[in-house]
Amino acid sequence: MAPTLLRDGYYDLGGTVDRVLNSHEFLLLGYKGSGKSAVGARLRLLAEGAPAQLSAPQAIFVDKLPLREFKGVVPDSIDAHVRHVYAWQLHLMVQIITGLSGDGQADAKSRKKVAAAEKELGKAGVIPQQPSSLKRFRMTKVSASVGLPNKGLGLSADFQRSTDEGDLRLWLAYLEGVTSEYRSNRKHYFFIDGLDDLSLASSGRELLLGGLIQATVGLNEMFQESGSPIKIVVSCRTDLYSRLSLPQAGKIRRDYGLELNWYQNPRDAGVSHLVRLANLRARLVDRSCSDLFSEFFDPTISGKNTVEFLLLQTRHTPRDLLQLLKIIQKHVDGPGPILPSIVLSGISDYSQTYFVDEMHDALSTYFTEDQQSRIRQLLGTLRQRDFTFADLRTRVENDSRFKDKLDLHSVTTALFDSSFIGNVTPGGATGSSDPYFRFKHRNPEASLLHDESMQLHPGLWKAFSLA
Repeated sequence: MAPTLLRDGYYDLGGTVDRVLNSHEFLLLGYKGSGKSAVGARLRLLAEGAPAQLSAPQAIFVDKLPLREFKGVVPDSIDAHVRHVYAWQLHLMVQIITGLSGDGQADAKSRKKVAAAEKELGKAGVIPQQPSSLKRFRMTKVSASVGLPNKGLGLSADFQRSTDEGDLRLWLAYLEGVTSEYRSNRKHYFFIDGLDDLSLASSGRELLLGGLIQATVGLNEMFQESGSPIKIVVSCRTDLYSRLSLPQAGKIRRDYGLELNWYQNPRDAGVSHLVRLANLRARLVDRSCSDLFSEFFDPTISGKNTVEFLLLQTRHTPRDLLQLLKIIQKHVDGPGPILPSIVLSGISDYSQTYFVDEMHDALSTYFTEDQQSRIRQLLGTLRQRDFTFADLRTRVENDSRFKDKLDLHSVTTALFDSSFIGNVTPGGATGSSDPYFRFKHRNPEASLLHDESMQLHPGLWKAFSLA
């Protein structure tokens, strides 16, 4: 994101940045496009403006790490979940030691300890961006004078001393001691990003990434209890988080989660956070613009309030709405009001390009390329906005492209969790009103009912010639 947008066009939903800076909460959850990465970029901008108070180095992008190199860092004899937690703790500790180096705001004792730790890591041959180099901890013993902290990482008899494994427990305790006793006038924030673009398809990464979250919980608790000015922030897609192998996932979410949920009742769309964000961005171009929608759009489109109609095409995320407006803008020939026909052309373009691509990206987390292609073909051949699970099953069983090649329960669950399909409850929640549409972006706690009618997200209708 451009510095100007981060500085003057950033909309801080629910004071998220302030909570990251000043609370114990560290787990950023939201759908793809909800602005999680923007929080990290905003932190870096604030740190650049106040280097004596804040440090926020470049984010750690998990999708750029060779994750297979984590195998073998900790002996396979250790329980798999515990093994992944320890491996991530080691990796994050190395990143943190590197990030603390050169902090002129730290006290002399802390600077000396960090410098000694960097020297020890160098002697061991550990390289920050190479997880495979963590294996060298198993062959090297720390030689620095180790001041063990009062509260350790909970490592005990799990690790057996041996000449080939070295003493991983001592390494972890040593690095914990350096970081927990660290004191500085500058606060250090380490942002972990890139989980949105990872694939879980046939990879077994649910356990590895669950270990990352658990490792972050333990380290942040240690930093908070010891008074160390260090915090790790993790950004994770809401639907991906629910798939991770993570003990007490619900408790961690409740205790440490920051939810970037932009959804508000569309009937109050005119005062929604998304509309305010769009107007904030519009004023960067035209300072006299007070309301983008009333000044440039007709009040209604296709019989609906214009803002409500536009938001209907989105999953109520900043990226969806801003991309929709940007694509509509491409269809405008000149200054003045935007005709409804131009808006509809833009929506068609948005549906066929951006929104379909978003579905493809979301499904790539859970399915192979071939399966993604078949899912798209399945939705295209169904030729219905509203359908049932039985309709899908009939389509699959009668077409050789899909039969025995797609697990329909997995497909519909992934589409629902990513808000590309929703449930339709006839008569609403009470049975006496209009149908009620249950999409995940409206209610993160919603779950798919396979025996209830389903609807394709309106943002896909044009793409599949259903509007």
